[in-house]
Amino acid sequence: MKNFNSFKKTLGFLTVTVLALAETGCSSSTNESQSSVSESSVFESATTTETSTDTKNEISEANPLFYKKDNSAYSELFSDKDLNPDFNNIDAEIKLNGSSASCNADGVTIDGAKITITKEGIYKVSGRLDDGQIIVDAPDSKVQIILDNADISCSNSSAIYGINSKKIFISLAENSTNKLTDGANYTYADETNQEPDSCIFSKDSLTINGSGSLDINSSLSGIHSKDDIVITGGNINVISNEDGIKGKDYVAVADGIISIKSAEDGIKSTKTNDDSKGFVYIANGTFTIDSACDGIQAETDLIIDSGTFDITSNGGSENSTKTHANTGFGGGFKNDGFNREDFENFTPPDDFNHDDLENMIPHDKFNREDFENMTPPDNFNHEDFRNMTPLQMQDNQTESTETSISTKGIKGGSSININGGNININSADDSVHSNGDITINAGMLDIKSGDKGIHADSNIKINNGSINITESYEGIESAVIEINNGNIYLKASDDGINASDGSAQLGMGTYSDEVQIIINGGYTEVDADGDGLDSNGNITINDGTVIVNGSTNGGDGALDSNGGIIITGGTLIAAGMHNMAEYPDSKSTQCVISATFDTTQTADTIVNLKNSDGDDIITFTSIKTFDNIVISSSDILKGETYSISLDSAEYQSITINDTISTIGTQSTMGGFGKGMHGSGGRGNKGDFQPPTNENGEFEMPDKNFSRMDKNSATNL
Repeated sequence: MKNFNSFKKTLGFLTVTVLALAETGCSSSTNESQSSVSESSVFESATTTETSTDTKNEISEANPLFYKKDNSAYSELFSDKDLNPDFNNIDAEIKLNGSSASCNADGVTIDGAKITITKEGIYKVSGRLDDGQIIVDAPDSKVQIILDNADISCSNSSAIYGINSKKIFISLAENSTNKLTDGANYTYADETNQEPDSCIFSKDSLTINGSGSLDINSSLSGIHSKDDIVITGGNINVISNEDGIKGKDYVAVADGIISIKSAEDGIKSTKTNDDSKGFVYIANGTFTIDSACDGIQAETDLIIDSGTFDITSNGGSENSTKTHANTGFGGGFKNDGFNREDFENFTPPDDFNHDDLENMIPHDKFNREDFENMTPPDNFNHEDFRNMTPLQMQDNQTESTETSISTKGIKGGSSININGGNININSADDSVHSNGDITINAGMLDIKSGDKGIHADSNIKINNGSINITESYEGIESAVIEINNGNIYLKASDDGINASDGSAQLGMGTYSDEVQIIINGGYTEVDADGDGLDSNGNITINDGTVIVNGSTNGGDGALDSNGGIIITGGTLIAAGMHNMAEYPDSKSTQCVISATFDTTQTADTIVNLKNSDGDDIITFTSIKTFDNIVISSSDILKGETYSISLDSAEYQSITINDTISTIGTQSTMGGFGKGMHGSGGRGNKGDFQPPTNENGEFEMPDKNFSRMDKNSATNL
């Protein structure tokens, strides 16, 4: 449970209590009301999840997650000989004696300090070899090398070099301590084919097993197979100037204690031209990885069933290059200190119309000087304005081109499936990243990320597990994000949960139809300095508990949807500033209250919602300043009267006559039409008009203008 200490401390700021009433409310959901959503229930669930990860997942055809793309079980990767090495039926003993070695078997040839194994068999190696090498050149043969207190160094090549075989087993004898070291200057007979390139190198399949220890120090990579690598045991410590462990077809680990410090990737697979290979599969084990690049990287699929992981990439989140810029103007602009003077000092062309404004996107560091100093050409017209390329596009419009150096925690080219385990990641870039999909079925993830906590280009599905993201630029990001169960806490310096397909969001009126956030259950808490839940398409909440502590800057919303926000069940509490506040649409089937207060409330303010009988419906303690709160619960019923209190002092009562009820001045962002932040009356992007005076001329409002004040501009 140590990974959840910070989770528990953070949630100490929050108390949410939902008391079940006998009646059914506006929700069409058939789920029963939650009787309690509290800190204790969250951790009881988290404890259960942690315990369940110790149980080995059952492999069945009913669950395709545990099957490779060729429909064979991942467990079939581990043969009986992989799992149970033979230490008894030894065919030959090789004794190392400094600069030479001795062996009387006919399957071994010795040339000074160079030992070559030429026949299938089991060979026991012990002693010290100061500048020599063990070579396996036994075509179509299985060769087992037992290292029993062996220390081998080679100044110009691999310590163990598999030239030709069917398979090589390196077995670590019980209670043995073994050491392999290569040299700083590899020499090659053919400089165009620089092999070997690692301390242990095999052109064929390679297995490491047993219970002893193995220390590898390499000037290049630690372990490399041009076929596959299987590890089923041992205490393996790798220090390398390139990759730690690298298998071409795949890397599969059943058990063992693996420690890697690498100047490039920690563990990786490299096959790119066969989507049934190039994967990394981890059934169990203990991993400590400190890599300058990716911690664990698979060209295709990365599957984790269980295990304990402590991964640091490129020094961790403190080496992030991401910074948050406050958003404004409907999510289409990023700015630092943008205000009305920016628009006041701009003179539009004579034929300027609303499309010009709609399609303009300033860069991340946009400020009034940028705007003032833009000098249009003499023949400037609205087409010029529309096609003007800014210095830098908004971050959530498109995923930036990945540099040649990737510093992610764990990465899958096609997919990541996490089915259990305790996973601690501190990464300079994304902590969990897939170019395709991510599925989390169980396990505990404790994440510090310099960029995205969890990112998938296509889909993220969270079915269970406990996710604790204590540092991130954005917490969870994908085109489609589906949360079905589990406990999630995340803190983000920008958006908390962000649904984006990478297409350019040109501000007002942009809508991505296939992009969505869907929450069907679980407990989700978001603390975001940008938007809390942000979708370039839709947001749908069907069940579960969702708590959002949104931005305090007024330029971002606790809820932000370019499509619509629909709630049919569960509990929603979203606190933030009213400027960009949105609330669910009238198409929702569960009642919603959006309250904007007369003054900004301080952190630790207690908001309480009671029914007319004095029963508590919601009790929420903020962790930030706020002046707007959106509440939805199945216990809020049409025709009933409720009172909202702030720190035990009643603020206002409200009778619920419609699905959406409001208190105080509401942002014009609430309940807007598709393509314009909602689906209830905003209209499509072609309906947008800039603010005008009584003569219909473009004119900025007075000093009190706020984009969120519905009285300041028409149809904004």
